[in-house]
Amino acid sequence: AFKSTPDAAVLPRTTEEVASVVRLCSEEKVPFVARGAGTGLSGGAIPSEGGVVLSLAGMNQFLELDLDNRVALCQTGIINLEVSRAVAEHGLYFAPDPSSQSACTLGGNIAENSGGPHCFKYGATTVHILGLTVVMPDGEIVNLGGPRYTVGYDLVGLFVGSEGTFGIATEALVRLMPMPETVKTFLAPFRSMEVACEAVSDIDVPTNQLKAIP
Repeated sequence: AFKSTPDAAVLPRTTEEVASVVRLCSEEKVPFVARGAGTGLSGGAIPSEGGVVLSLAGMNQFLELDLDNRVALCQTGIINLEVSRAVAEHGLYFAPDPSSQSACTLGGNIAENSGGPHCFKYGATTVHILGLTVVMPDGEIVNLGGPRYTVGYDLVGLFVGSEGTFGIATEALVRLMPMPETVKTFLAPFRSMEVACEAVSDIDVPTNQLKAIP
């Protein structure tokens, strides 16, 4: 529904290149916005005042894989589904699954805290992001979180879902989940919303304790 043309578009490939562009924009008072695939329905990647668009689509590298701790370090321009494909041979996958996961980028998922049906069971994107490399609005590069639990404020949780208002995430340490042994899909009619909700809650208890569905 909305369109806008930036004054310039930049295609960085590293965190340092993003930082240098942001630093220049900050010094010259030029507005800027980061963009991944632009699939977000909120329109958060639209340059509303001209300025500079930083397209992170080229920052799509899978940087590190730690199988022992089930984490991976990725640039945020990587496509959501590509993370799962890269670790599938090890029996792992990245749980957040927005409907656009074949096109949307990890950075967009982080900005919007987006996710699909898997998030009802495994939690939204914020649960699966353990650490971030972020370029702040003045061009400073900071690291939030990390592979080990630390005390203090949950700055990663604060950043995820902030829609780019705090900075630009360029690298992310993501949690990987083991693939389920099998997947089954059920379709069941219910006579009311209340009964349907009760049935969903009952699924968490052992099978032999499930109540009959009215």
